[in-house]
Amino acid sequence: MLFASFRRLGLSFLLLGLMTGCGREPVAPGDPVAAVESLADAIKDNDLVRYSKLSLPPKLHAQTEQRWAAELAQAPALTDTQIKDHARYMKLMMEPGAEAKLFARYESKLKKFQGEINSQWPLMQGAAQIFMSGAIQANEDLTADERDHAKAVGQTILKWLKPAVFGDKQKAREAIAVICHTAREVNLPQAEQMHQLSMIASLQKASLGLKALKDIGRIYGANLDESIDNMEAKLVNAGASGNDATVEVNYVLLDQDIKFEIEMTRIDGRWYPADSVQDAQQTLKQVLPGAAVSAL
Repeated sequence: MLFASFRRLGLSFLLLGLMTGCGREPVAPGDPVAAVESLADAIKDNDLVRYSKLSLPPKLHAQTEQRWAAELAQAPALTDTQIKDHARYMKLMMEPGAEAKLFARYESKLKKFQGEINSQWPLMQGAAQIFMSGAIQANEDLTADERDHAKAVGQTILKWLKPAVFGDKQKAREAIAVICHTAREVNLPQAEQMHQLSMIASLQKASLGLKALKDIGRIYGANLDESIDNMEAKLVNAGASGNDATVEVNYVLLDQDIKFEIEMTRIDGRWYPADSVQDAQQTLKQVLPGAAVSAL
């Protein structure tokens, strides 16, 4: 139920976050470049709650939370298959001794997997790139700049991936440990528990997932926090009204230079990602599914 205003979250992990004082609600900066830089700081802190609050003006964020709760109340019941599948997969990661059991599964399939992937890797890599580019291009929630950014990140990762990465047993053991630890920390063994999370609670759980992704990245030699530390943001266009701006972002990921632009908008003297604001506003205008059914 992660609707429009947060659909870009996965594509923006390296870039988005916001500054906050201790014990106070976060306040978006009054400068567009500072806003983008502080967005990155929150992602480095694995704080997606802070990110969400400062991606939107306070009133709009509160309305977004209310909308989430309303959608949650009207969401269809989970199917038996969804409930059983969720419980099975979570048990695999949360049960005592899960790390050893998952590593044993990995080892049992490694020899066959290595033989297949070594011979077919160029074909698999090319197919993955075609699929990724097509999926990104077909995503109507992304702007043209966001599509370019997503493609650049995806191509960088595919170029970096090599068959040897999948066959490193020590790294696999460490990554499995991170996955199991995170599953226990998230602690949602039943699908109904996840289905009932508020927006803020969902973002708190997602923050644990973000930390895990970065920890696994470091195991395999990709330090996302280092990319954030070395990120550069600069103003490339200031709108005539004074309420719009374009900020260019540059960073290095896996030794590749990545560049993209973020459109920012000023509301009540504070700067926010324009697409986040527009998406939230559009979502609030839509009739709730349950209300639409009742009106028929």
